[in-house]
Amino acid sequence: MENGMLVFPVEGVDKADESVSMIVYSRDNGSSWVLSEGVSPAGFIGPLVTEWGSGQVLMIAHSEHSQRVYESRDMGKTWTEARGKLSGVWGELRSGVSWDEKLRVDALITATIEGRKLMLYTQKRYALGEKKAGAPYLWVTDNNRTFSVGPLSVDSTENEALANTLLYSGGNLYIAQEKYMATHKGISLARLTEELNTIKFVLSTWAQLDALFSKSSVPTAGLVGF
Repeated sequence: MENGMLVFPVEGVDKADESVSMIVYSRDNGSSWVLSEGVSPAGFIGPLVTEWGSGQVLMIAHSEHSQRVYESRDMGKTWTEARGKLSGVWGELRSGVSWDEKLRVDALITATIEGRKLMLYTQKRYALGEKKAGAPYLWVTDNNRTFSVGPLSVDSTENEALANTLLYSGGNLYIAQEKYMATHKGISLARLTEELNTIKFVLSTWAQLDALFSKSSVPTAGLVGF
């Protein structure tokens, strides 16, 4: 986090032996660790966390029927649904039909690019005519607008991506992917130069739109793309 704290998502079980999500954090660079007092609702697993706003932790977790975003301003003592944030990742069970698992978030980070604080995340999409997850798609949001940067790779049954994570460091954007390659697993690391250039172009466009709309009464909050 910006204040130097280390924060990681973890899974556990509650007194009813139900799976829950929470965080563990350190204020002394890993010398000691504190498990958060609060947890997600029962059944929500696979947590991803990032900082959004000073001292505010966002956590994405999913259950069998939905995916939700939670926020905490007290290092996990209490968690509340963050309905106004990451609107593109919410998934709910509707009319007895399971939620769309293409919305499941695989990676989530916060990065400051071109002076603007952003959240970057990946979701799996299905290729037309296929039933299994395909390439991860990269999305960028400033929590007012959201833009799809596009697919990051094309996977096949011989080189299937199992998991991925994002990293923004030294002005460069990277993706690490765990892949199943024929008889073994491997991890690949790639620099997302073209995708980062696209994000910078989008930010420039957003800035122009902000300048334009600031002279009118048209609201821009919640716009998708540009």
